[in-house]
Amino acid sequence: MTKYLKKLLVSFMALLSFITLVGCGEDPYAGEYGKRIEEDLSTLNIIDDNYRNYYEIFVMSFCDSNFDTIGDLNGVIMKLDYLKDLGYNGIWLMPIHPSDSYHKYDVKDYYDVDKKYGTIEDLKKLIDECHKRDINIIIDLVLNHTSKSHPDFSKACQAYNKYINGQVLTAEEEKYKDYYVFYKNQNDVPSNITAYKVGTNYNFYYEANFSANMPEFNCDSPYVREEFKNIIKYYLDMGIDGFRLDAVKYYYLDNDKKNIELLNYLNTYMKSINPDAYMVGECWSGSEVIKNYYTSGVDSFFNFSTSVSYGGTSGVINGPNPEGRGINRYYQSLLDNISIALNGIPAPFLDNHDMPRYTYETNTQKNKFTFGLLAMMNGTIFSYYGDEVGLFGTNAGSTNIDQNVRIPIKWGDFTNPDCMVKFGQTVEYYPYPTVKEQLEDSNSILNYYKKVLLIRNQNPEIARGEIKLIAKDTDDLDYLFISKTYNGSEIGIVINFSQYNNLVINPSEYGFSKVTGQIVIESSQYVGEQKNGSIVMPPFSIVILKK
Repeated sequence: MTKYLKKLLVSFMALLSFITLVGCGEDPYAGEYGKRIEEDLSTLNIIDDNYRNYYEIFVMSFCDSNFDTIGDLNGVIMKLDYLKDLGYNGIWLMPIHPSDSYHKYDVKDYYDVDKKYGTIEDLKKLIDECHKRDINIIIDLVLNHTSKSHPDFSKACQAYNKYINGQVLTAEEEKYKDYYVFYKNQNDVPSNITAYKVGTNYNFYYEANFSANMPEFNCDSPYVREEFKNIIKYYLDMGIDGFRLDAVKYYYLDNDKKNIELLNYLNTYMKSINPDAYMVGECWSGSEVIKNYYTSGVDSFFNFSTSVSYGGTSGVINGPNPEGRGINRYYQSLLDNISIALNGIPAPFLDNHDMPRYTYETNTQKNKFTFGLLAMMNGTIFSYYGDEVGLFGTNAGSTNIDQNVRIPIKWGDFTNPDCMVKFGQTVEYYPYPTVKEQLEDSNSILNYYKKVLLIRNQNPEIARGEIKLIAKDTDDLDYLFISKTYNGSEIGIVINFSQYNNLVINPSEYGFSKVTGQIVIESSQYVGEQKNGSIVMPPFSIVILKK
C-alpha cells in the first residue's frame, strides 16, 4: 500500500468517526486515533538475572552531596530512588579510585576510593543501598595500565634498572622487574608500540599506549595476574556485582588471541567466586572483532554498531529517506545484535563517555524515538547519565573533547545541590530543562524514558526473546512487526517508523488479540482501536501485543 493510499484510509476513517459522533452523540471510537486503549501500568515482571537496564555514571558530574562542587558516592546514593523510579536496575560507575586525572583512568590505588568521591565506607554504603532497591552495581576496572604515580611502577623501575645493570635482585625485586612492559633500548620498541623514557635517572623505556602517565602492565607476569585476581576478589567480597573492563584490546596491543585468553582467565576467576557476577568489556571495534572476543566467555561486550559513532540505532533516524526511516537497517541490527554475542548477552548502547552524545539539539521527537528503538533490542542496554533529560555534548567547540560529553547533570532541586563541575575549556550547553522540570512535564524526554523502561520491565521477552519477522512495509518502509518468544511466552512488537503518518494495522490478522503496551512521542497521542479491531498508531510509536 502506498503512502498516499494510507493517508486516504486514515482520513476516511477519521471522517467516519466524525459522522458517527455528530449523528449519535459521543462515540468512544471517534477522533484521529479511535477508542483509547488502556494499559495496566502497575505490574512489573523483572527477572533477577544479568539482562538489565544499566545507567552509566561519571561520579564527578552526577550529584554533589556536600556542596564542594564535585559529585561523590553519597550523591549517587541520593539519586538511587530517582534511577529506580525511571526503571534502571543496574548502575555502572566510571573509575572511582585515586588518580592524577579528572577521569581517573590512571589508577594510583585499586583498593581505595578517590577522596574527592568519598571513602571505602561510602562505597560499601552505596552497594548496600543499591541492593535494597534491587539495583546491581558494577565498577570500571582498568587493568591495562596504572598511573605513573602508582607505587608499583616506582618499585618496578628500580628493580628493572638493577636487573639490566647486572645487580643481584631480592625476591621482591624479581617480582617487580617484569611488572610493567619495559624496553632496554629505544631500538627494542616495536613499531606499533608507544614508549617513553622512564626519566633522567634511568636509560630504559616503558610502554604507554594511551599517555605518558599510563604505563602498561606486563600481563604475562604471574604476579600481575595474581594481583588482578586480588582486586577482583576484594570488590566481589565487598558486594560489587561485576565489572566493566576498560579497553580490552590493549592488554596485549594488536594480539587478539592473547587478549581473549586473559579475558577468559579473569572471567573464569570471577565466576568461581560469584557465578552470578557480570562482566562487560569495551572492545571498540567492528562486529566481527567483537564476536571473536565473545569466545572468551565474558558475559557481554558493548555493541558499538548500535552507537552514534557507528551510525547505529541513531543512524536509523537520520537515514537517506526524508522522513529518516530505516526499517531494513534496524531489523538487521536487531538480528546482528544477537548474532554478535554468540551465547553471551548483547550489550547495545547509543553513546558513552568517549563519544558525542546522541541528543538532537532541537528535535525532542528523535531524542525520544531513538531511545525507544534501543530499548526494543535484546540484551542488557546501557544508557549514559543525563541522556534522559537531553544532556548535550559534542566533540566540537573545545580542545577538551572528552570533557564536553561529561558535563554536570542539572537537577534543578536546590535542596540537593547541582554538581557544577568545571573543566576549563569545556563547552557546557543545556538545550533542555532540568531534571526537576522534566519530572513535572508529562511530555518530557525523561518521562518518555520512564515509560519505555516500564514497558521493557513488564515484558522480559523484549530483552531475551527469539525474534521472528511477522511483517514489514516493503513499499514505504513505514513499519516493522516482529514477535519475540521467551520461556514459552510470545509478544508482538510493532514499530511505526514514520515521523509524520499514522499507521493502521489489524493485530488479529496476525494472531494477536490485544495491545498491552504503547509508547508514543507526545503526551497528547495514544494508540487507538477502531470498530473493526484495527489499531491506529501515531508517528514514531511502538506497541506491544499479546495473543
